[in-house]
Amino acid sequence: MGVRSSGALILFHQGGTRAQMSRLAAESGHKSLSAKRLQYIIQFLLLSMMMPLNPVPRVLAFDTATTRGSVALLQGREVRAELRLQSPQTHSATLLNAINYLLGRLGWNLGELNLVAAGTGPGSFTGIRIGIATALGISQSLAIPFAGISGLDALAYQVPASLDGRIGALLDARRSQVFYAEYVHRNGRIRLAQKSELICVSDLERRLADRHLYIVGDLSACGLGESKGSSPGWPRPVSVDLFLAAGIGRLALSRKNRWRSGDSIVSEPMYIRPPDAIRNKSRKP
Repeated sequence: MGVRSSGALILFHQGGTRAQMSRLAAESGHKSLSAKRLQYIIQFLLLSMMMPLNPVPRVLAFDTATTRGSVALLQGREVRAELRLQSPQTHSATLLNAINYLLGRLGWNLGELNLVAAGTGPGSFTGIRIGIATALGISQSLAIPFAGISGLDALAYQVPASLDGRIGALLDARRSQVFYAEYVHRNGRIRLAQKSELICVSDLERRLADRHLYIVGDLSACGLGESKGSSPGWPRPVSVDLFLAAGIGRLALSRKNRWRSGDSIVSEPMYIRPPDAIRNKSRKP
């Protein structure tokens, strides 16, 4: 004799004892419960198939280290919105307003962000502090990871994959000086070859004379952006985006090993040059 209960077929053999019948009845209850659990699991899997297992992260990235301030919202590597502001003033008065404006334009909530990334310099002492402090505050309040990215790294990583060789990245430091670092680009991979430094433009021009490398960044700061005719020599300038927020966001996504989170996260800024207040104090008699 067979009885179907909640989708489970339970067989009873004729001639069984009362104890056997009771045991089989108990087993049927367990099987019925297992069948219900299986149904819940199947429903959960069906719902999971309708939702992405790895949702594309939403990233807030900004750079306040130089006069070219920028804020970007990315979904994965795609830039969804961006604001750019070139100003000799610090970006403290505009950064939070710019973030709120972009979020509003996209209809995103602050709580929907998955990562915040900020430029760590080199550049303005005050600008770097503003950017890092803002990023750390957002990271801690939302309990999401923070990533600090060098502006020179963000420049170098924009060089096309087809250009293998040495890369020189520079940012204008004013006072006839530049921040400079070198990288090696091989088979689509970039590694730092020479740490960033503050150097006089005249010294850098002598160092780079006829060197076989690609140069990116504030090329006009040392006259390297000028055309040299139809057959340019070396070093060879490569045009990249000098507003770095989007590049910082993309680079942060690829460096998960550098993500930091928690109540006591810190970031190491790349000041290189001491702040003007310290310089001026040291000059006083």
